[in-house]
Amino acid sequence: MRSYLVVLVLTILFGAFFVGIVQEHRGYILIVFDQISIGMNIWMAILAFCTMFFILITVILIFFDLSSGFGFRKRWEDHLQNKSLKSTMIGLQSYVLGSWSDAVRQLSSQKKSTLPPEILMLYVAKAEANDGNSDRAREIIEKLKRRFPKLKSEADLMLAGILCDESKYSEAEELLWEAHQRDYSNWLIIEALVHISNENQNWTRICAILPTLKAIKSVPSGRKILVEEIAYQAKIQTFMGASDEEGRVRRKKLQELWKSIPRTYRKSSNVIITFTKALVLVDSGFDAKVLLEKELLKRWCPLLVSQFGKIEEPTTLEHLATAELWLKKHPNDSELLLALGRISKRLNFFAKATDYLEQLLSKNRSTAVLAELAEVKANLGETTCAIQLYQSMLDATT
Repeated sequence: MRSYLVVLVLTILFGAFFVGIVQEHRGYILIVFDQISIGMNIWMAILAFCTMFFILITVILIFFDLSSGFGFRKRWEDHLQNKSLKSTMIGLQSYVLGSWSDAVRQLSSQKKSTLPPEILMLYVAKAEANDGNSDRAREIIEKLKRRFPKLKSEADLMLAGILCDESKYSEAEELLWEAHQRDYSNWLIIEALVHISNENQNWTRICAILPTLKAIKSVPSGRKILVEEIAYQAKIQTFMGASDEEGRVRRKKLQELWKSIPRTYRKSSNVIITFTKALVLVDSGFDAKVLLEKELLKRWCPLLVSQFGKIEEPTTLEHLATAELWLKKHPNDSELLLALGRISKRLNFFAKATDYLEQLLSKNRSTAVLAELAEVKANLGETTCAIQLYQSMLDATT
């Protein structure tokens, strides 16, 4: 409508201007075409031309307005878009709040979503999976992979997550291994594959990924360190599973493997614990305890204390004295009290073991504490008390 108003105003202004000119100036023009001749004042000719020009513009404007339904089509499209936006917002809010069925209903009902269709399909698939409709989620993911081949890796990651939720770790691992072969440097795939392979204790596969893992630079250091820790633990586990050589040779090669691990990861508590477990398997429990003592002098770590207490051979009075020195600095450390109970029990100091374990039991009734104290009571001949403790342990696990 504004366009028509502009054309009308311009026409009136031009007409007024033209009338003024015609009154002051004279001229004549003759147009001859075959047997037809038209004669008119030159200004009338100009007026006729301009009038035809304005009529043409008006016709064009009317044509565009007719094609757009005089704005009604745009208003209808805006209405549909606002409706879709509202539905998308409700669906995403339901997704965030964990109302999966509502999220599926709102996000699936949209014919023209404000979200890109591939993103919408990912949300719907995840909501379906969380709502317990795994088969439907798989259908959506397979459809996504066909429609958007470039998102195949993201779709495989989501499908692997769904498989893990169903405890199908082996199937998830194989799926991600295929995805890794296809998209070799995708960090998200590598990270998920390492974690799932670790769950499956597939150390060989993790070791196969380690060279690629080292080469990746564009990843936050914290996340990369965590994944590489798992990889180096897998490297130690692989060595122990594959090596069948004589004990002395295995011990030497295990030490060489430890030295080949970067210093950063040799300071990791999880890597140290894995290595000390390997040392125990090659009859180097003494070396394992020495390593743990050195590390605990540098920094206090309950995980390392727990491992120190679990290593059975050798157990000496020096180990007990060392742990009791630690207790002066950390009198309320649960793992240290449990370790002292275990060490005292192995040295047949059952009264001392009882003191440590009962002190711990007053604030931590874990099955590990109950089991250790029950064994100590049995050794002291307190059978009834031992049976009660074993019963409490069984009740705690059921």
